[in-house]
Amino acid sequence: MADVRNGAASIPDISIVIVSYNTVGMLRDCLRSIPEAVTPYTYELFVVDNNSQDGSAEMVSAEFPEVTLIANKSNPGFAGANNQALEDARGRHMLLLNPDTEAEPGSLSMLAQYLDTHPEVGAVGPKLLNTDGSLQRNGRSFPTPYREFLGHTNLRRYMRGSHGTDWEYGRTDFDVDAEVDSVTGACIMVPAAVMKAVGMLDDAFFMFYEEVEWCWRIKRYGKKIVYLAASRVKHHWMGSVRQQSRQMTIRLFDSMLIYYRKTGTVKDRLAAHLVYIAGFARNEYLHFGVAVKRLLRKARLLR
Repeated sequence: MADVRNGAASIPDISIVIVSYNTVGMLRDCLRSIPEAVTPYTYELFVVDNNSQDGSAEMVSAEFPEVTLIANKSNPGFAGANNQALEDARGRHMLLLNPDTEAEPGSLSMLAQYLDTHPEVGAVGPKLLNTDGSLQRNGRSFPTPYREFLGHTNLRRYMRGSHGTDWEYGRTDFDVDAEVDSVTGACIMVPAAVMKAVGMLDDAFFMFYEEVEWCWRIKRYGKKIVYLAASRVKHHWMGSVRQQSRQMTIRLFDSMLIYYRKTGTVKDRLAAHLVYIAGFARNEYLHFGVAVKRLLRKARLLR
């Protein structure tokens, strides 16, 4: 049962923060999955809605009265919205959870138990599964401008040794626990004491890279980042991002520059700007091609 803020004086084990944006159906399924996923730990639950137009905030108010709802009148972004709740969170552990996730029974309590028994760990993330139950890789090495360049320009397919998961994730087996550089913000749990020491998310990131930079700070603080294979969470990949794919591509590249400005060398920052130019140009070319095809189909000149 949730540790309702105005009904319990005790400190909850876990503060769960969900940032929503026009994902009402998935958000409902996510919230329904939480009680069994957290048992037997106590928790408090925040939903920060970034001005959704699909009735997400109204649904939470009507169907989940135990949730602390923060209904924004604008969209401050993923990092900024999470921080709104994290400022008020009281739990021993902080869990960021995407609204397009469904946590399996016991999955979130496994993360909390792991942190309770491994004080050297500063963040932990679960095994992620796609909608069809297949593996969605999680827990990777920190990005580099070289890997970003090959990925964003699609040149990776031509480079020897860049096709295996070891190239990007540092391993090939995702059925075992692993110490990694970062885990995805779709589901990441951090002890409150660690967050107090390193700070909350940097809201200079509107979206993307914010959890990578958070993990970077946690590792600099001397704590480990761990991928926990036994904990399983289904992630309906990028549920809200698909709605504005071109705009989100721009956000991605902007966040990349912020990340390297904060964490990289001068050489890294220069390389990141070159990646930005190359990747942005390729994506604009692809969007232009799609737009032309739509016009041709509308004119019935192309099937």
